[in-house]
Amino acid sequence: MSPRTMKPKAPAAPPPAAKRPRRRGQGTDRPVGRRADVIGKLTVAALVLAVWELSVRLWLPDYLPTPSGVAGAARPTLTSPEFSTALGETLGGVVLGLLIGCLAGTGLGLAVGRVAWLRHLTSPYVSGLYAMPMLAIVPMATIWLGYSGETRLAVIALSAFLPCVVSTGDGARNVPLQLSELAQMLRLPRPRVVVDVLLPATLPFVVAGVQVAVGRALVGAVAVEFLASLPGLGTFILTNARSFDQDAAFVAVLVLAVLGIAARTGTEAALRRLAPWHLHVNR
Repeated sequence: MSPRTMKPKAPAAPPPAAKRPRRRGQGTDRPVGRRADVIGKLTVAALVLAVWELSVRLWLPDYLPTPSGVAGAARPTLTSPEFSTALGETLGGVVLGLLIGCLAGTGLGLAVGRVAWLRHLTSPYVSGLYAMPMLAIVPMATIWLGYSGETRLAVIALSAFLPCVVSTGDGARNVPLQLSELAQMLRLPRPRVVVDVLLPATLPFVVAGVQVAVGRALVGAVAVEFLASLPGLGTFILTNARSFDQDAAFVAVLVLAVLGIAARTGTEAALRRLAPWHLHVNR
């Protein structure tokens, strides 16, 4: 075959281009920036407030709270002596009850998590009480302890005690085996094992239990004040709601929400400071 009759070969197809790695932010999984996240949340909040305001003005009764009414009642309510007294009563009971309940619950949780026979004996009662609404014991507590601050303190302490027992017990039971074996190899005495091994390993679970305890304690305090007519934010809310001062009542509700958020933020900050190696917990 002569060179003239030979057909030239078709050029080889170029090799497929290597797939470029997807940059961060491309595609549907693009993370939202901090600024966009803040703008989005503010937009949703503004939309909710606008719908709330318009709904009350156009269709709902006039005595219902509105964002503008709550904003106007915020300063007079927060600076009134009645609100200050109610806030002091509720905060005093919640702080003292949390202190008693969380300390006792954390101690029992450590023991329950590490001692098998104690866990088997107490788990049915702890689980049953934890699942029971605290509102159920308020009428009986008022009979046993009277219509006094002791009733509120007992309900708050019990409300904080149970989640701390459950959460701390789970953490103490699931301490990594390597840590326990290392403590045995080093022949650490039992107090050193508790302080240097058990407490650091269960600290995230302790914080999680405290976070749940704060919410339950606030609910328990307000419930007791509702049902037993004790001085506090619960009675303040109930009195103003019944007198159709809904805006002032809603201000007190917002204060309770802020207290819960502040307590959660504080416990997370304490976890970051005391155990920075557990930053991934509760995220």
